Amino acid sequence: MSCCKDPKNKDCIVFWIMLGIQVLALVLVCSGIMPRELTLVSSALLLFYFIVSPIEDGLVLFIASIPIFVALPISESFDSLSAGRIFILILFLKWVFEKRLFILPKFTTLSFKEIFRNYRFELFAIILFIILLLSIMNAVDISVAIKRLIYLANLSVIFIIVKDLTKNKEYLNRIIKAILISFGIVFLIALLQLINVYFFTIGRFWDYWADHISYNFYGENLRQIVRNANAWFAASPSGPSVIRLFGSFTDPHSFALYLLLACPILYIFVFPILKDKRVLWCNFRKTKFTKWFLGLLFVLTLFFVILSGTRGIWIAAVCGIIAAIYLFIRKMDFQRSVSYILLTILIFIVLIPIASIFTTIPQFKEKADSDVVLVLKRLSSILNINETSNQGRIYIWKKTLESVKRSPALGIGIGNFPLVLEQDIKLAKAGSSAHNLYLNFAAEGGILAFILLCLIFLEIFIALLKILKSEISPRIRLLITGIFVYFFWIFVYSFFDIALLDERVFLLFLTIAGMIFAIRNDKKLQNYE
Repeated sequence: MSCCKDPKNKDCIVFWIMLGIQVLALVLVCSGIMPRELTLVSSALLLFYFIVSPIEDGLVLFIASIPIFVALPISESFDSLSAGRIFILILFLKWVFEKRLFILPKFTTLSFKEIFRNYRFELFAIILFIILLLSIMNAVDISVAIKRLIYLANLSVIFIIVKDLTKNKEYLNRIIKAILISFGIVFLIALLQLINVYFFTIGRFWDYWADHISYNFYGENLRQIVRNANAWFAASPSGPSVIRLFGSFTDPHSFALYLLLACPILYIFVFPILKDKRVLWCNFRKTKFTKWFLGLLFVLTLFFVILSGTRGIWIAAVCGIIAAIYLFIRKMDFQRSVSYILLTILIFIVLIPIASIFTTIPQFKEKADSDVVLVLKRLSSILNINETSNQGRIYIWKKTLESVKRSPALGIGIGNFPLVLEQDIKLAKAGSSAHNLYLNFAAEGGILAFILLCLIFLEIFIALLKILKSEISPRIRLLITGIFVYFFWIFVYSFFDIALLDERVFLLFLTIAGMIFAIRNDKKLQNYE
């Protein structure tokens, strides 16, 4: 599989070399063979590539590399800035420079009616940004508020670039493949992590992952956080803890969300809705081996989501079924596209009790004695109000609603949520949040910020439905159907967490959103065969 127009041309070779350099540097650093400063060299080479290469090639490499962007060890006191944030800024500046003669004239000639009809997503996002900017006036810690706002603005530009550059089926093909490569990297790291836990005690695993993986990916600050407290282990209601799969992410929630976002892309390679002899957007043929391999990969992906122990995703799967039923009612199950997506969620639900067998394997947890139904007990604890983590969430939600009542206009200031719980503002990096994306925005930016966030999500569904109502190819229909169902699943899950704002998850989410609006606006993309 290649992300290039011609797998044998020079640009494609350079793409794989640049991706390989990043992976090799990470392996050497995380294994302790080379010092962390090696990532400065690999990042410098990547930065040079983004500057001199065509922006189309740069964007494809950026998307493929999302899971392996590391924090740059600039100094001992400043080693947490993600290289990805610098790279996306470079791509955005290149895009602005190349489009400078078209951007301003185009938008100055548009009426408000045309903007509202064709650019509502961007309009709502800009208004939300302005509201969050104004919320800084209420912030106790202004520097944290400004940093958070810059963070969101910095990452959000990928939507603009993806939407603008995806103008033909060949480039859509390359974006799809880049997402699959990023998914593959996440999957392989998680697989290695799962294998490791069978050979190490949890204490040993905890130390190694904090000191080598988390440190080299995210810097000293996060290493100190995860060494003292993390969400890597799930507590059984009646016994020891079990590791929760999280790969190279900071916590299991963002890991699970990344896999869910990538699932609709993966499924267009798996299902038999496509009758041609080659796998969609791939260069190898559908042999018996590739069919079994892709099917196993699909099942393992859902299995890894379950092993993350993210209960909110488990229960929100029901809402994915509701979304699929809605499409059935609207008579949009053309060529069984909805049926296939619904099947994936049913398989996910069936896999939940099967996953409990992993709790019987020695050294998967702190003690040798096992609780064979630990996963099922964790699932049942969702509805148990007396369960510890549920009590914590209910308390946080109550405090958040009280804060919204006190500051309904502009909230307490973006990035200042820990103050709602009377905590140190620095705990935002340690995961202090409303455990609800919508309440988090309401608390930090006020009720209007909450409304605008809902409108942005609603606009995505309107765009998806508009595509599904059009005459589109089977491939695009399966892709858009999957995105519709899984996005609904994810947005409902966001009532329990704010993992969508994790850097890597947010970048992938906006990349897919950019694809959606590009497809909506271009009939040629809708009929891609």
